[in-house]
Amino acid sequence: MTESTITSEIDERDLKNAVESLNSASFKTRFIRTDCNAADPVWKAPNGQAIHEHVRDQMDAFKKDLGDLRSQPFQNGVFQRSHSGTMFNVAYNQLFQPFVPAARDLLHLYGPDRDNNKDWRRDYRYAWKEEGPHAIIYSTDTEIIQQGKLACNSYSYSGQNSFALVGAGMFFVPQSQPFTLVGSAKLIIRPYVQWLTSASFTGNDSAPASAAAHLGIYVESWERNGGLHHVDRDHWITVFSQNTQSYIVNATAGGAATVGDGLSTDVLAVNHRKYYIFVYVWLETSADSQQQRNEQRFVTIDIDATIPFVVIEEKIT
Repeated sequence: MTESTITSEIDERDLKNAVESLNSASFKTRFIRTDCNAADPVWKAPNGQAIHEHVRDQMDAFKKDLGDLRSQPFQNGVFQRSHSGTMFNVAYNQLFQPFVPAARDLLHLYGPDRDNNKDWRRDYRYAWKEEGPHAIIYSTDTEIIQQGKLACNSYSYSGQNSFALVGAGMFFVPQSQPFTLVGSAKLIIRPYVQWLTSASFTGNDSAPASAAAHLGIYVESWERNGGLHHVDRDHWITVFSQNTQSYIVNATAGGAATVGDGLSTDVLAVNHRKYYIFVYVWLETSADSQQQRNEQRFVTIDIDATIPFVVIEEKIT
């Protein structure tokens, strides 16, 4: 990863450390196990198309059919369609333009680096992605950093698990008066994430399957000289969860998540350390093993999310 040094406080080593740390085994323990997955089945739709491609095409067609709702007085909802043995669920949510607070002395505002300024004090500075054996990462590093766009897909066949994770990272270095006076302060981290999901389940109803989407905040810190790494906080919320026993029960498939939804955390920060803050989306899919020859199952989930801004507030402890 090659980046020019911005200031003496955050430089290329910090960008490298941030990505390498997320690649570590400790962060990856959250992922569902995939080392015992069954082999992919030879499963084709009646038209001869591979089932995962067929389902994706049908989902795209369903979303297109729902496009006309933009002119209707619907605010949000979950729409369901059953077609050729597949249950499709698509979120519809007319997202509004959020109120963005103004940055001030103890209220720091981070957002997409739209002008490629690479300012660590206010811009997203790094991207990280991880995927299981069956996943698609739609967002590029540039889209993540410069647009705050987080989009990915996870899918599984019978006897398989998979996952996908994508997120944006930023840096915080204590410099304000609370740290100068008492040496520490509480950092309250409040992302604002807009998200939409779509999920589908294909196959025999007696073969269980599930899909879930999570939003999270991960905070690490280092000494200013780069030593003594510490994980300060690892917090996530589940925003969408469905299974084949309750297709549409409690399925809020799109919206905006912030403090009121539990997407907030705080850490005790001290003036001799620097903080790496990573906000992410995380998908998981799972399908039980095939019990009989005709009990095949295919499950897939997409998420399309954006992070318009992240607020970090300092409070004296």
